[in-house]
Amino acid sequence: MQNDIPGVRLRPVHTSRSMHFGFEERGGQAGSREGRNRAHMNRREFITATATTAAALALPAAGVGADAKPVSQRRGYYLCFMRMPTFGPEVWREILDGVASDNANTIILWMAGAFRSKKFPITWQWAKDHENVKADFGRELIAHAHRHGIQVLLGFTPFGYDGVNQLPLERPELKATGSDGKPVREFGIGCWGWNLCPAKAESQRFMREYAREMAFEFYPEADGLFIESSDYAICHCTECGPKFFDHEFAFVRAVSDEMWARRPDATVVVYPHYFSGAKLRFAFAEATAAKQPFDPRWTLFFTPHSAALEPALIAQARGAWWWNEAPSRFDIAGIRAGAQRARDAKCSGYVPSLECNSYVTAKTEFREPWLVGRRQVPFGFGWLKEGANPYRELPVRAVRIAYRELAANPDLPDLELRARLGCELFGANWQPAHVDDLFELFRIFNTDRDWSVPGALTTPGLVRHRAENGRLDAKKRELLRGQLTNVRAIAARHREAASGGAAELHRIAQWLAAQWTPEHATLLE
Repeated sequence: MQNDIPGVRLRPVHTSRSMHFGFEERGGQAGSREGRNRAHMNRREFITATATTAAALALPAAGVGADAKPVSQRRGYYLCFMRMPTFGPEVWREILDGVASDNANTIILWMAGAFRSKKFPITWQWAKDHENVKADFGRELIAHAHRHGIQVLLGFTPFGYDGVNQLPLERPELKATGSDGKPVREFGIGCWGWNLCPAKAESQRFMREYAREMAFEFYPEADGLFIESSDYAICHCTECGPKFFDHEFAFVRAVSDEMWARRPDATVVVYPHYFSGAKLRFAFAEATAAKQPFDPRWTLFFTPHSAALEPALIAQARGAWWWNEAPSRFDIAGIRAGAQRARDAKCSGYVPSLECNSYVTAKTEFREPWLVGRRQVPFGFGWLKEGANPYRELPVRAVRIAYRELAANPDLPDLELRARLGCELFGANWQPAHVDDLFELFRIFNTDRDWSVPGALTTPGLVRHRAENGRLDAKKRELLRGQLTNVRAIAARHREAASGGAAELHRIAQWLAAQWTPEHATLLE
């Protein structure tokens, strides 16, 4: 496995429970102070906490994930900063504090569309209520991450998605062309607009100037760029066609060279679409990757849905990171699978999504018109006040612990992982039922959930709308009715808990149950 962090070497960081790895700059001090000082049980306390863990603790040392050198050098999260307008600087500092406590060292902040561009004001008009647009705190946030030893990459999509896709409001002639030969239709998540044709000189000029402004004028302290090639559409005009990714590459090559000219050690993450020549399948189109020369200074990014692993490219690259959506979906098995996939492919990092949204839905997304005009509720946690930090709530803390442990050892046995979750979240007297109830909440929050659609049981009004439009069949009613019975049982089971994780189980389950008034509950009959 390659070390894709110039000037940095792995260094053991001891805690009372186990050995973790932080990062030490040559000639400097170790990074994540919070990660070093995080309180844990010592091994003896852990063993005596419950007899349930005896079998797991009897396993060979190789099976204990956090006691070994982490498999993934690059560990962290992909966060859609632009779609989280209600989070101010204090909440973002708390989020980064949590990232540090997860032994992570990398954050992808998808920044485009969420800073107050002076050259292209059209890019942030859609996001006037974004806290960073109202009063920019991005540089402060990057500095706070650096105090924890966390690398920050600025994310954007060339010629598309948030911010960039607003330019056709002023320059409609720059719209990409669809497969039908007509200008592409409006599309988006949160920020609706049109992707650009990269073959047009004005599109190229705009992208270069916008990226320069973000990286060199607004946030020059950032550690590099995350250049996310579009996963939903390409341009089919006569100039693009099979040459689409060659045109997109022209921008990627130029902005990468500018970044390295200013900061030779900068991390520039790109997709394999410019080099592999592979057949590609996107949400709305098929395409063929380009065959451009590969610069080994690039770090590659791979995803299950749009960028297949390329072993030959991985062998050449400074680094290679695997992504999946498992943490965002509260999918523990998916986190394990992602960490294993990254390791088996000899990737140097596993940097998955832990994104949530808090924008007001402007147009129908994922076939749910009932949500239009309503503010997205992060992770469906409707008990939180607007702008509060959802990443410290019990379900997300649990996901973060699972990510921390499985990024360290993807083969950590399930029994051992459950024991670590139990001890850390519920204390020395934890019971297997605590973790069972937690996993049931995972299933409930993720039922019928999509990127901008909350879990069904969290939002009775959405379920009613589906029922009124013939989209709630008997099987789904039965499923939701069973989930409602389960949350009521969880709330009752932990009613006497005064504090800690069990009290949080009670609070969350009670909130879910309370949403289903007798009137709403009749929907499930």
